[in-house]
Amino acid sequence: MLRLGWIAPTETIPIRFGTSRAGAVDVALYTTATIDALPTTHPDIDWQQLRSIGKGRRSPLAALQPTNPTLAPA
Repeated sequence: MLRLGWIAPTETIPIRFGTSRAGAVDVALYTTATIDALPTTHPDIDWQQLRSIGKGRRSPLAALQPTNPTLAPA
């Protein structure tokens, strides 16, 4: 969904994991309102089918192309 440009993080925060010497890792944060709005903003997607995809199976969303390539990360 991020690659498709459907969602974007509202904030990014640095998080340190354990005693790692690598430093902090940036973690993207999303609002629940943005996630909850996905079925409404993309009614053409079969959300029930997506929720039933088994572990290790490729998502049908992987075959979709970004609608706005300028928003999608490389």
